[in-house]
Amino acid sequence: MIDIDAVRAGIPALANSVYLNTGTFGPLPTVAADEIRRAYSEVERLGTFSPPIFAEMELQGFEAVRGQVAALLGASPAEVALTRNVTDGINIVLHGIDWQAGDEVILTDQEHPAGTVPWLALAQRAGVVLRWLELSLDSDAVMRRFEALLTPKTRLAQLSHVSCLTGFRLPVGRLCATARQAGVLTLIDGAHAEGQFSVDFQTLGCDFYAACGHKWLLGPQGVGMVAIRRELVEMLRPLWLGWDVQQSYDRGERRYQLQTTAARFEQSTRPWPLYLAFGKSIDFVTRVGLDKIETRVQALRSRFVAALSNLPGVTVLSPVAGARGTGLITARVEGWSCEALQERLWKRHRVITNIIREFNALRFSIAFFTTEAELELALDAINLAVRGESPKIDT
Repeated sequence: MIDIDAVRAGIPALANSVYLNTGTFGPLPTVAADEIRRAYSEVERLGTFSPPIFAEMELQGFEAVRGQVAALLGASPAEVALTRNVTDGINIVLHGIDWQAGDEVILTDQEHPAGTVPWLALAQRAGVVLRWLELSLDSDAVMRRFEALLTPKTRLAQLSHVSCLTGFRLPVGRLCATARQAGVLTLIDGAHAEGQFSVDFQTLGCDFYAACGHKWLLGPQGVGMVAIRRELVEMLRPLWLGWDVQQSYDRGERRYQLQTTAARFEQSTRPWPLYLAFGKSIDFVTRVGLDKIETRVQALRSRFVAALSNLPGVTVLSPVAGARGTGLITARVEGWSCEALQERLWKRHRVITNIIREFNALRFSIAFFTTEAELELALDAINLAVRGESPKIDT
């Protein structure tokens, strides 16, 4: 059992709202905020590059966080680059491959813009052909469509582990196995997976796995990670080069040698205190236990989706039952624009949600710290909106 009261006591934002938007930004635990304050206070007191700061924050702290992230992902530290977000990870992979005109890349039709805009730009610049995998809530149908898109020209498939639009958990293991049999690389966007359930980079069988710290892992903004299969590290061309990616540099000979690990893809001059705080956030989540988190969220979402589906005029666009559902639940309310309903829930009930404009829908994020009472309040608020007022939809 999770001690929900103890968990919530460590996240002050939960006392000030019904926070159902972890899928956008997770609320920051006090232990992480305290670490940011402590670390920057030490930087102020001692100087950024004083020996104690350099030793504690970069040589020890930053590398310790790399180890935490590697353990979280089921990867080796040598396979992990610490980044700022998923966008970094996607661009590291995209710009690291020597593309030829006519090469094909498969993307789902529900990728976040961070996962589509770089590819659209590549298609314009290099003549790469983008092929789109239509997602539904049926894993077998998704597999059939994916197999039909594979051709001898397919070089890479980028797939979300969890759809940011519906919360559908893709059959990523099956997709990666099929891609590997066809000689196709796989890049997984794990923004909505890490922190919701256990992820094992090796077991999934993907080649690249990009994730962020500011959502379900409750980290500060500006921290992320990408795992790169060890044998592919030296295949990728680094997107940016600086002093910290080199293993050795000979000024006289004008020669350099890159690091042999995924650290070669990191940017120089990083905000060390943010990564130290990220380590505290990871500890906060993993102490609860990802298996316990998944079990609790599944139970909460099951009851919430069932009740939501029974409200008049509400259409749930996420999986209603089964293991393919996650803490992201998207629903459309007849007669309401998503913007107006989001504003009403906030102003009248202090409920924080996100919107999916493509579907004119609200997106709710159920996290392990969410309570049954909060979900009941959200349901009551939607029910009141449906029954109690004239429509607020734009015409």
